[in-house]
Amino acid sequence: MRDLWIWLIVAAAAGFLAAYLLLQPGRERPLTPQSVPAPKVLLDEPAKGAEDAPVTIIEFADFRCGFCLRHFVQTLPTLEEEYIATGKVRYIYRNFPILGVQSRWAALAAECAHEQGRFWEYHDKLFELVQQGQELLRSRLKGVATELGLDAAQFDSCLDSSKYLDEVQEDFAAGQGAGVTGTPAFLINGQLLVGAHPIEKFRELIEQELAKRK
Repeated sequence: MRDLWIWLIVAAAAGFLAAYLLLQPGRERPLTPQSVPAPKVLLDEPAKGAEDAPVTIIEFADFRCGFCLRHFVQTLPTLEEEYIATGKVRYIYRNFPILGVQSRWAALAAECAHEQGRFWEYHDKLFELVQQGQELLRSRLKGVATELGLDAAQFDSCLDSSKYLDEVQEDFAAGQGAGVTGTPAFLINGQLLVGAHPIEKFRELIEQELAKRK
C-alpha cells in the first residue's frame, strides 16, 4: 500500500509539472506567415504574368477540348496583350483532362515540358496540333518535345513513367472543388466563369476586379 501511495504522489507531481510547462508563455512556436506554405498553385503551376498582379486567372482546361481551343485562338492572345503583358493579370494553367486517354497523356506531357521550363511553348504546340485535326498520341507528344528542343531522354522517361500523374490528379480535384464540371473553366480572383467566352466578358470581370483595387 505504501508503494502505491508513493507512485500516486510521483504521478501527480509529474502531471502538475507538465501542465505548468505547457501553460508558460512562449512555449509554443507561433505560426508566422513565413512558416505557412504558399498555396500550391502559386508554387509550381505553369503561370505567366507578374506575380504581384492584382488579378489572378486560373484556367482549367483539356488540350483536346474544342472550346478550350477556341479560347486559345480567339481570346487568350488579347488577354496576353492587354492584361498579362501589362502586369494586370497573373495567368495560371491547371489540367482538367476529361476527354479520355489522349487527354490524360497530353496533360502528363505538358507537365513533363514544364519540368524543363518549356510549358507554354509545349502548350501552344499541342493546341496548334489539335487545330490541325491531329491526334495527341503518345508518340506524337514525344515528337513535339523533340521539335521544341527539349531533352528527349528526360522527357520520354518522365512521360513513360507518368511522373506527374499525382499533379494532374491534384489539378483535377482542385477544379472539382471549385465547382468545375467542364472545360474550359476559369477562376478570376476566385469567381468561376465556365465556357469559352469572348474577350468582352473577360474584360468586364477583370475591370471589375481592378476597380476594387482603386
